Amino acid sequence: MAVSVGVAFGVHDAVAKMKLEGADPSLLSFSTLLAGLPLLAIVLPFAGGLRLTLASAGLFIVAGIVNFSVGRTLMYAATSRLSSSGASVMTSSSAAFSILMSLILGERVTPSIVLGVVAIMAGVYLASDWGTERFSLSGLGLGLATGFAIASSVAIIKLGDLYGGSPGLGVIIAYLSGLVALSPRASLGLLRRSGKPVAIMGLAAALGQLLRYVALTSLEVDVVTPLQNLRPIVTTALLYGATREAGKHPMIRHWVAACVAFLGILLVSGTIAL
Repeated sequence: MAVSVGVAFGVHDAVAKMKLEGADPSLLSFSTLLAGLPLLAIVLPFAGGLRLTLASAGLFIVAGIVNFSVGRTLMYAATSRLSSSGASVMTSSSAAFSILMSLILGERVTPSIVLGVVAIMAGVYLASDWGTERFSLSGLGLGLATGFAIASSVAIIKLGDLYGGSPGLGVIIAYLSGLVALSPRASLGLLRRSGKPVAIMGLAAALGQLLRYVALTSLEVDVVTPLQNLRPIVTTALLYGATREAGKHPMIRHWVAACVAFLGILLVSGTIAL
C-alpha cells in the first residue's frame, strides 16, 4: 500500500509538469483539493471507520494546513522552477526529515533506513541540476520546504491516529482545513479552463493521501514517508514517454536520480537489508 502512494503521486506530478506548469500555485492547490473530495467521500466508509477525538481532530486540521495550504502550494511553485521531474524528486527530501520526526515520536531508525535516506538525498542533489544553467536556487529551496511540510504532516497524522482518530476521516478533515486555509479566488475559472488535468491531479493526489494515511496505521513514519518517494521514478517515466519538450523531457541525470532514489527506497523498506 505504501508503494502505491508513490505511484499515485507520480501521476499527479507528471500531469502538473506537462499541463499546468504556469498555473498560480495557490489556485492550483485549491482546485486539486476540490477535485479530489468526491473520491474521498466515496471511499471514506471503507477507510478505517469514523473514529474521532477532540485531540485527533485538532491534529488533522493542523496536518491539512501544513500539507495542503503550505506543502502542496510550495510543490507547485517548485514545479515551474525546476526542469523535468526535478520538483518530484525534491519532495523526496521528506525522507530525511522523517528521520527527525521518527526520533521525536520515539520510533526506531535502523542503519538501512539511514543509508536509504542518504541515497534518496543523493537523488535530490542530482535532480536539482546543481552546477548547470538549469539550476534554480529558489526551486531547490521550495522543494526542500515541500519535503519538510510533507514529513511534518505525516508525523502529525500519525499522532492523530494515536490519539484515537481514523485515517480516512482524518484525510477528509485535512482536505477541508486545507481548502479553508487557501484562497478560493478564481479557482473555479481554473477548473473550467483546465478541467481534465486538474481532475486527474486531484483524484491521483487524493488517492495517494488516503493510501498514505491508511498505511500509517500499520507502518512507522520513517517507512511510510520515504516509500512515497517512488513518485519521482513514476514521474520521470511518464514525462519521458509523454513529452519531448525541453525542460520537461527527462535527461540522463534525472534517470540516475530516480534510480538512486529507488535504491534508497529498497533500503528504507527493508527489501535490501544490511
